[in-house]
Amino acid sequence: ARAMRHAVVSRGATPVAVRGRRARCAVTRGASMDLGQALGERLRGETRMNLPPGRVGAFGVRETLEYLRDPNAFVATRVAKYGPVFKTGFFFKPAVVFGSRDAVSEFKSFESALPADEALPETFRELHTAYGALRQSGREHKATRANFSKVLGRAALAAYAPVVAEDVRAFVSGKAKEKTMRAGDIKRFALEMLFELFIGHVPDERYIQAMYAYNAGLLSLGKFSAEYKKGKQALEELLAYIESHYRDIKTSGALERDPKYFFLKQYSEAVDENGARFPDDRIATTAVLMVWGSYIEAAALMGHALVLLGDAKNTHALAEVRSEYKATNRGLGIRSLEDVTSAKYTEAVAKESLRVTPQTAGGLRVNPTNRKLAGYDIPAGYTLTADPRIPFKDEALFPDVDAFKPERFISGSAESQRNVVTGDTYFPGGMGQHQCPGISLAVVMTQIFLAEFSAAIDSWTPTSTPTYVQIPIVILADDCVFDLEPATA
Repeated sequence: ARAMRHAVVSRGATPVAVRGRRARCAVTRGASMDLGQALGERLRGETRMNLPPGRVGAFGVRETLEYLRDPNAFVATRVAKYGPVFKTGFFFKPAVVFGSRDAVSEFKSFESALPADEALPETFRELHTAYGALRQSGREHKATRANFSKVLGRAALAAYAPVVAEDVRAFVSGKAKEKTMRAGDIKRFALEMLFELFIGHVPDERYIQAMYAYNAGLLSLGKFSAEYKKGKQALEELLAYIESHYRDIKTSGALERDPKYFFLKQYSEAVDENGARFPDDRIATTAVLMVWGSYIEAAALMGHALVLLGDAKNTHALAEVRSEYKATNRGLGIRSLEDVTSAKYTEAVAKESLRVTPQTAGGLRVNPTNRKLAGYDIPAGYTLTADPRIPFKDEALFPDVDAFKPERFISGSAESQRNVVTGDTYFPGGMGQHQCPGISLAVVMTQIFLAEFSAAIDSWTPTSTPTYVQIPIVILADDCVFDLEPATA
């Protein structure tokens, strides 16, 4: 160890003779940081390669823990230091993170051939199950995604929109009477609504809490952690409950005759890559995964959009949403998907909220062979991720980047012409074969929520500075409280 410290000091720009305990400690700390990266490069055989700038130690522990504390700040700090393509550690694995237009475009040319399963953290991989699309590749993955359009395409959204609108009005009416609302109320409302849409009813409290535990376990720190164990038990309970429920409604004939089982009916006809019907356990698993992915994404977006729309700096945006709502369906409010899709400004509010407050990273892929990307060498075994948070905060793409400007997404507006909104610069749900299939549903749900909420509530004010849970998705903390001032008749 003394020899290694001496070698590092000797190569440095400062004099070799270092005096005093404080100086010796500083040198030792600096050496350990450099040695961590040097050791990692040697272990991975990277010493002669031209990798992107950045730092990743032997095991990526430091980087992973920093990422878990605040993912958005983690990315912003490294972009400021290294630029839009950098190396780091993600979930204890070396990774290259990128978001420049050229790198994203280049990535798309080979992304479909990359495996995803090994890039996922072990806890997420286990709890997502082998039926989860994020773990799949090739024919299996293609067949799984082919079924998504039946439950998340336009026809499905048309079936869901009236149900969502009715539920939103009931929720908002209740909160208007209470004159207060927790962010946790929004999260629970979104979860109950997704259970209703996907299994036909809201289950008992036990299963509501099980879904919360499942969510918490996905990115827990290892399979021996309490969060993972609770998440695994919660998943087993949810699967048993939904599979039993599905068999009951299938046996009784309700699956065929009751429209509230639209989602389960579609999956009763789903087939895999070999043309075989999905077994009951796969249908139950799919329902759990879809409820989870949709509720947490919708709840996060609703909360972020509400904070932004309620900000005193954004009164112009709130006025536009209200004006649009008054014109909807001759003043009768939202009753159909057509009412939602006609509200272009409210849709733009949801899209801009996704940009200003990014929810999550892009999808993770494993690079199986040495390759080039953005002019750099990418070793085999590295995780690759096109991170939407990089272009979202790029002034060259979105001028006045920290400002909330829904007009960026209004086609033909002067503001939209100043921004660069393409598939290579705006991809909040990820991209390629593993992009989030439910982002359109989350946007529709958020549009309905914002329209009905802003019509019934004159103002909403957080009682303190909003705080956020960072993992597995950036979402308002449950204990964030809003004081509500109901609209006068």
